[in-house]
Amino acid sequence: MKNLARNNVILLVCLMALIFLAPLFVKQSSLIADILRTAIFFSGIFSLDFSAKSLKILLPLGTATAATTWLGRFISMNAVFLLDHLTTFLFLVAIVVLMIRHIARSSNVTPTIILSSINGYLLLGVLGSVLLAIADKLHYDFVAVGSPGIQFPGAATPQFGDFIYFSFVTLSTLGYGDITPVSHLSRSLTILIAIAGQMYVTILIAMLVGKYLSGYKR
Repeated sequence: MKNLARNNVILLVCLMALIFLAPLFVKQSSLIADILRTAIFFSGIFSLDFSAKSLKILLPLGTATAATTWLGRFISMNAVFLLDHLTTFLFLVAIVVLMIRHIARSSNVTPTIILSSINGYLLLGVLGSVLLAIADKLHYDFVAVGSPGIQFPGAATPQFGDFIYFSFVTLSTLGYGDITPVSHLSRSLTILIAIAGQMYVTILIAMLVGKYLSGYKR
């Protein structure tokens, strides 16, 4: 249990750094984001007491995801970009689903369970940013060549931090309105992210409160 708590703390620190610190370093943001994403991949694998069957899936998938992430730094191609984000999407989906299942099956509310709940929400936001980046890239390169699928303020090319910002603003239903989804795909994903954020918070809080009260009565 101590190892799980430590690994969840490491995962939380990496996620917080990716969300809050990486966008501050404009020139090095891409390199820092890749380093933090790689750390998130591997700390996420060991953040829960996964079964041997799950690890057989997560370890190769996490390794492939990290490899495509760094491959994208040396090969600037649309296919590599999409492969990188697709493997990242699959890995994050697997981790988030397994985290929710782990929390649902737990009998007590422990600090590790609370950390896992927080990490699950943050991972959901990062997952949303990956989906939005894919939607924007597909629209720009294949659907309406040269026209962005998501309109960001300013004329600069959006960075990964911009997609993270838009994802969490949508996930929390804050909705400043400074970023506008233009393509049909990006609009659909925006709705999906907003719904997923509300469902996650509602369901997880209900589960945690129920487990806490059940343990208190016992």
